[in-house]
Amino acid sequence: MLKEEKEDETPKNELPKDLGVGKADFSIWYNRIVQLADLVEKRYNVAGMFVWKPYGFRVMRNIKKLWDRLFTESGIEEMYFPLIVPIEYAQMNKSWFDGFQDEVFWVKGRGDEEATHILRPTGEPAMYPMFAIWIRSKKDLPLRIYETVSSFRYETKHTRTLIRDREITFWYEIHTAHATKEESEEELKEHIRINEEIWKALALPTIKMEKPQWEVFPGAVGAIEFYNIMPNGRMLENGSCNNLGQAYAKKFEITYMDENNQQQYVWQTCTGNGARYLVAVIALHGDDKGLILPPKIAPIQIIIIPIFKEDLSEILPTCEEVMRILQDAGLEVKIDQDMKTPGEKFYIWEIKGVPLRIEIGPKEVASKFITAVRRDLGKREKIEMKDMVTKVNILLDQIQNNLLIKVQKFYEEIIVEIDNFNELESTINEGKVAVIHWCRSGECADDLKKFEGIELVGSLLGNQELGSCIICGKSTKTMSYVARTY
Repeated sequence: MLKEEKEDETPKNELPKDLGVGKADFSIWYNRIVQLADLVEKRYNVAGMFVWKPYGFRVMRNIKKLWDRLFTESGIEEMYFPLIVPIEYAQMNKSWFDGFQDEVFWVKGRGDEEATHILRPTGEPAMYPMFAIWIRSKKDLPLRIYETVSSFRYETKHTRTLIRDREITFWYEIHTAHATKEESEEELKEHIRINEEIWKALALPTIKMEKPQWEVFPGAVGAIEFYNIMPNGRMLENGSCNNLGQAYAKKFEITYMDENNQQQYVWQTCTGNGARYLVAVIALHGDDKGLILPPKIAPIQIIIIPIFKEDLSEILPTCEEVMRILQDAGLEVKIDQDMKTPGEKFYIWEIKGVPLRIEIGPKEVASKFITAVRRDLGKREKIEMKDMVTKVNILLDQIQNNLLIKVQKFYEEIIVEIDNFNELESTINEGKVAVIHWCRSGECADDLKKFEGIELVGSLLGNQELGSCIICGKSTKTMSYVARTY
């Protein structure tokens, strides 16, 4: 088990003048960080839609590159399907369409009296009619594909940037089809493994929950959902891996001819997530100074700050040499040559969450060392230039590990096991997440709705210790999280 590293004991400045709010006021802090870190522009005049700015786009592209690599290594191929879906495709699965009908954006052709198409809220109605065309025999299976697109839902609740949008950007969906139930179950395990790899790169622990059966897609076998606990104690659903069984195959007539010349329905899975990965990074790693990006996804891993009074030219050659050496070692490095003061530059790059800052001034140039400052701890360290590549890589690994440990510690502190129903509401009102024993009945889950905004978010995987359902008292080994959610 890695040891958590301690923060620098030296006195710290007050909140940066460009931030003006602490993370304890999470909602305001989050909205301000998203803007000040230059991730997105929220003033686009369509509710629930925004503009990705270059820095935010680069962060999100790095996360996408991560899932692209993992999917490709697993043999899942990338495709693209149109965003506009004909209504006859959407209506092939009535229960799906009924669930989204109030949220879809309708598309009208020129001069049409009625809309005959929708913007895709999810991929099934665009993809599965094609699956039915492509799959004819067992040799066409398995079919394993994904796409990264926008999804559009006319969200009626209060929109929150990246958390609850009407255009859900950088959204990937994996869709697969298999000849047997066992193959589809193995496929789902692979999707879960891939998600765990993504969370590892984001330096975030995983919370995997089994979704209650009444919340899975109609006719589906089940689903595993990933969650994060936000700083205010609310839980954020952050990706789901769904075992669709044959429910969608029967709606879209996706069949194959088996060895006995009999038509069989395929077995399917689907998995999806997107920019909410970034939400978790912002919320759980950031601090009162701004973002802290894990080195594995940071578009700028190292920012070099020249320290000079009047003449940059005395410092710049050394800065450029340091940048070249680190770039040759495969690191993402930038020199900030703006004519702002060093303090102003520190604030800017701290808000943007660059993992490591290197300061180079006359002393460093003369003595052939650099001063490295960790964004996560504020610790300063002198490094001889001859050892620079090795030691900088060690520092970046330490930052990556320490970010994970800090979130793990936060989770341990905020999750509380409760066995008394009367203590449930007060515990959650304190900003905690409750773990309870639950008998898996919908009636007992519904009883939690007496508490405003509080809900059961799913069941922990694996066998738990025997206990009594907190609501009805029945003996059970199922444990679940109860919290307020986004």
